[in-house]
Amino acid sequence: MHKGDKVLITKAGKYYHYMDDDCPTTSRILSGRTAATKILETEAKRRGYTLCRHCAKEYAEDLAERKGCGTAAILFLTAGISAFSAWVFY
Repeated sequence: MHKGDKVLITKAGKYYHYMDDDCPTTSRILSGRTAATKILETEAKRRGYTLCRHCAKEYAEDLAERKGCGTAAILFLTAGISAFSAWVFY
């Protein structure tokens, strides 16, 4: 999951990348096979870079998982309260 304000850009690229090794380009950067610069995401956007499709996909999946976990937690909490209430009042 992407954390922080910094992103990676390569010298010849037109995309910016989150520091998550699920992206092939980021993986090459983190392993030292590709040179890159860290800049603020807002600066990358201002310079005309766009988020790479791999990072965008992973980011969307992470957001969906977060929403799903919250919904599941509420469901289980509600079920637990209902079960406890049924036990106490009967």
